[in-house]
Amino acid sequence: MDELLAPKERYDSLIFVGMHRDGIIEFIKVYGEDKEKTLEILNRFFSEKNLHPADFVLVDEGFEDVKDKKIISTRTEEELSAYLARLGLKLLSNGVLYLEGKDKIYQITAVSKELLKKIKGQEESQEEIEVAEIEPYVDVKSIKDEVPEEFISSLMLLELREDAIIINEAEIDLDKVLRKCIEGNVKIPRYLEIHENIIQIFDDEIHEKITSQVEWVLVKTPIICWDYYVDSMEEFEFRKVEERVYSAPLFLKAHHGYLMLSEPPVELVKKLKKIKRRGYVKVPVSARYYRVPVDFTLIIETKEPDKYKGLEFPVRIKFPVFDEEMLKKLFLKEFGIEIPLSVLRQLPKEYRTMRALRDLKRLVEKLKLKNPEKETSELLKTALVIMIGEGYEGY
Repeated sequence: MDELLAPKERYDSLIFVGMHRDGIIEFIKVYGEDKEKTLEILNRFFSEKNLHPADFVLVDEGFEDVKDKKIISTRTEEELSAYLARLGLKLLSNGVLYLEGKDKIYQITAVSKELLKKIKGQEESQEEIEVAEIEPYVDVKSIKDEVPEEFISSLMLLELREDAIIINEAEIDLDKVLRKCIEGNVKIPRYLEIHENIIQIFDDEIHEKITSQVEWVLVKTPIICWDYYVDSMEEFEFRKVEERVYSAPLFLKAHHGYLMLSEPPVELVKKLKKIKRRGYVKVPVSARYYRVPVDFTLIIETKEPDKYKGLEFPVRIKFPVFDEEMLKKLFLKEFGIEIPLSVLRQLPKEYRTMRALRDLKRLVEKLKLKNPEKETSELLKTALVIMIGEGYEGY
């Protein structure tokens, strides 16, 4: 018997199958160390059991929390076993997986198209589960430590769900701020099926799942952040995952949510604005094009707004570098020290930002560990000289 299928003690992977009495497999769940290895095991299983991947649909994938388990076996999965039994399937496995202290493990679940139809039929015949969708809104209480009070009201404009350009001279940590302050629950499709091709919309690395059924997932309002300097342009294309399975571009994964781009190329912004204006994106499948509706709010973060001159944004937000009065309040809040305006006026423009303030605070904390006997005011002077240079000993 092949090593992959032989029942035995295992330490890096496990395969569950749901099988009819006649040996037909309609359910597969594979555990592995990461996505790549788990997908490789699934494909090997398809090959060795002479199953065609196109006959199955990926219904779930991602890391599963296993911190309360020591092993995974058919005995630990009684709920899954009972569910499959109601569908006429027996749960079998290729052994026992010893977790050895793991907190999470990757899993991919696939079901046959026939079983999927059966599950959908059962769900439709039951009373529809009420989904607690909540329109996106901004919770400013959660960001009072991240954003100066003077800037907070501007972020409320994002509730309008209109495309926005944010001129972030103050270097607010926008991706962190938006993830914290934008609340709401929205329902997104788990995947789209187009002419026997699967386009995955739900992404466990991007979306925060609340609850789900086979076809849809209720998630926290999607906040997807992309940075031109570190992220790939390929994320705006349909990317092949395996035969007939594609990962959706970011603007589809941002369904009913926000897509924030940091310093994006102008041509990319033009493309996304045109897709939004048209209301759908064309998906090429088998020499034909299929229309997929789009629904996302576009946010552009930049320190160089002139790059986007001529592009219309209904909402324009500006976070300027801090003036002396704002710096005085922030220094008092962060360090408990009131610094004279005459001193703050000497601070170069590039250091009048939230990022610089965070760096300064971190330096002071590290200096305090090395010199616990020194006063904060003295440590702050030292940190300013370290960060800005020897010409500022006068602080």
